Amino acid sequence: MPLPNTRPDFDIDVRPHIFHSPAEWALFWHGLAPWFECRGYTLHTPGSKTSLGLSDRFTVPVRDTCHARQQPPFAYTDISAQPEFIYDSDPRERTLKIDGQSRPVCRSRTKSFVPIQVPPFIATSNTGRVYAAQDSLSRHVYLKILRKDSEQLRVVEMLRQQKQTPGVLPILDVLEYDEDYAFIAMPRWADIPGPSHLLRSVRDVGEFVVDILKGLDTLHSLRIAHRDMKINNMVMNHLLSLPVRALRPLQHLDVNSSSGSTLPLVTDSRDTIHHRLEFGIIDLDFAMIIPQSKNGKDRLPSTLAWMQEYSAMDVAQGELVYDPFKYDVGVLGVMLCEMLQRFTPVIPNLAPLLDRMTTHELTKRFTARQAHVFAEKYLLQGLSEKQLQQSLTTSNSPSPLGNNPSDHTPLPTSPWTSYDRWAHLPLSFFLEFPQWSEYVTPRLPRWKAWLRQVCETEEGRRRVKRIRKTLAVVGIGEGLVYHRS
Repeated sequence: MPLPNTRPDFDIDVRPHIFHSPAEWALFWHGLAPWFECRGYTLHTPGSKTSLGLSDRFTVPVRDTCHARQQPPFAYTDISAQPEFIYDSDPRERTLKIDGQSRPVCRSRTKSFVPIQVPPFIATSNTGRVYAAQDSLSRHVYLKILRKDSEQLRVVEMLRQQKQTPGVLPILDVLEYDEDYAFIAMPRWADIPGPSHLLRSVRDVGEFVVDILKGLDTLHSLRIAHRDMKINNMVMNHLLSLPVRALRPLQHLDVNSSSGSTLPLVTDSRDTIHHRLEFGIIDLDFAMIIPQSKNGKDRLPSTLAWMQEYSAMDVAQGELVYDPFKYDVGVLGVMLCEMLQRFTPVIPNLAPLLDRMTTHELTKRFTARQAHVFAEKYLLQGLSEKQLQQSLTTSNSPSPLGNNPSDHTPLPTSPWTSYDRWAHLPLSFFLEFPQWSEYVTPRLPRWKAWLRQVCETEEGRRRVKRIRKTLAVVGIGEGLVYHRS
């Protein structure tokens, strides 16, 4: 059966996506609703097909959520709050009739917030290839379309063979559609709206870091390189139906607009969450299974070290190859630095962890397992209950945290490459962790700094790579490698 509403050249791997608007994607998925219904999944209703005038970027559940607490691996749900949209109406003009004609005399600057009741658990993360649905028990899931000949599906099948995938969102089902395409079903967990809303204590930080490192350890133990580690590819196991605030009239809402409109479906506080939040890694679009090499070295061409959000700088010197596992750790380390490095005066053990995850001395960089073990020991198990409960938002926080220590926005004057994570640490830390000096990242060598500067231009990179290729022929350095496409 052909996919509905698709052109002959339909290819979901095309970027930008083959469909250019939410309405087109909604039409595509809506055409699949009967097929999924026969397999036990009920798709959300597209926003435009509701009586609320929603954009098709938002979808509404068809079934009620009966369970106050869904069983793992499904996310916890909370239906106690009264869901509503609150939107700012357009400014109004006052008119006055002059000579029988209405003429504007002033424009009201008063904002008019209008509440509108909507069903709980609307989905705002439909990106096109992913769509929200519910299974036969009304539990919340996401469905995703994949090519059957893709590396991503090979990764999915490997994960499905495991009894558990700690720290990685599990795959519930694989539905074969035709010769070319299949769909996977995953539990619907919530996006992380920004750690400032969730990481309020030392324990919160420790649990978040340990969970994400556990997930990367799970992938690497299966020889899966994720290759796209970033906060947008992490989720938490709690769906919360709460008031949603937008900044534009409801019928014009667009989550990708430049106006800054947002639709957070999670609370600004953890006060109403009474279970242990768990975090997991998602999105295997760029994941690869790395075959075991004969020489024991894991290498990919440096052209595959693509990273839109963060870069561990492993190939910033014109390298021809790189280690994808070490790069994953480095990229995650960069992300954690930008989120958490300001907390080191309160959580000193973050300093050695972050330095060992991002060090330019690759032989000393932590593996995912080493980082996970270190974090579990020094960020959770090794701390007292009083230390774990310490707040990160109290007014008596050390001054290096700034005015808003819960804000995870990177400090513009202190990038991760130059931020001193060892400053302002308490003396007790150096006494309790005497090996600290072994974890400090040394200054970047001059030759490496010079190469980075040269490789900032395309011409510079080409020249450095030509030299590296020549040296590799005579056995100096590492040359190009081939990989399975």
